[in-house]
Amino acid sequence: MATEPVNLEKARQAVERMIGDANRAGDIIVRVRALAKRSSTHKEWISVADTVAEIVALAHSEIDGQGVTLSVDVPEGMPPLLADRVQIQQVLLNLMLNGMDAMRKVEPEQAQLDVRAEWHGGGEIEFTVSDSGVGIQPETADRLFDAFYTTKEEGMGIGLAISRSIIEAHGGRIWVTPNPSIGATFHFTLPTGKMET
Repeated sequence: MATEPVNLEKARQAVERMIGDANRAGDIIVRVRALAKRSSTHKEWISVADTVAEIVALAHSEIDGQGVTLSVDVPEGMPPLLADRVQIQQVLLNLMLNGMDAMRKVEPEQAQLDVRAEWHGGGEIEFTVSDSGVGIQPETADRLFDAFYTTKEEGMGIGLAISRSIIEAHGGRIWVTPNPSIGATFHFTLPTGKMET
């Protein structure tokens, strides 16, 4: 059985299109990250509890539709944050949706999503979003926040890169750890501040 000759011109055009698409996507990432860094002018004093409650309410139908059990723990008495509420909610929503994606193949009774905020009296508040999904491989953990890196069948790999830009623009940091048994936990910190009276 003879094979058809390779059409080098078509192959060259396909490669050029792929390179062009990759360059355009790269430009989008650069612009979105720059936007996240510049938009710090929208910072205001926000309540941690209200910020989390609003985004949980927004995601509730998606959570219920997937049969995920949600646990939220935001203790009272946390100091306010000087932050862009919408951007912080964007990060929380992205982490919650990623967690739900990781649990798509998990039996509904085992699908658990935990959203927490902790303050130990220091200069930062730590937020965590933990899931009981497929987990992460240690060798890929560092790359998850790189633009265009994804472990999903569908997706562009920009959500975590944008989240990192937002958190870093707020003076915080973001990272991921595997859970001891199943799933993963995404962490991010934001510095606390003092309101002038």
